[in-house]
Amino acid sequence: MGLTATIGVAVKKDAPAVSLDDTLRAAIQKMTAAGCSALVVKSGAELVGVVSEMDLLDSVVRHDNLDATKVARFMTPCEIISAKAALSPCVQLDENEKVQDALATMHKAGTHHLLVAGAGNKPIGMLSVADLLKLAIS
Repeated sequence: MGLTATIGVAVKKDAPAVSLDDTLRAAIQKMTAAGCSALVVKSGAELVGVVSEMDLLDSVVRHDNLDATKVARFMTPCEIISAKAALSPCVQLDENEKVQDALATMHKAGTHHLLVAGAGNKPIGMLSVADLLKLAIS
């Protein structure tokens, strides 16, 4: 595969997810149960953002109520970005992007997870830095 492989081959389409209305407690429970460092956020069937460990940490440190604070309050919404500049710390890239370009974009945006878009720019799953580095060396 290597650095020129497309990122779509490693997309986790069944990434653990929360909804906009889930609570901080539910997000923590889902993340710890799945043993992962980020959850996709769904609005209905649509992927709209990411909740990372840092998002959860920030919310807990702010003393947000575990049972009343909704994911919509502390999630990182995603927008499509290009090599020009990040619109949001949550990055969404096309599944046809190359591993090397995806790693460079993540580095520039300062994020460790990204949503991957398929046809019609619809998010289809999530990748982490570790997923991309595995592709780079395979």
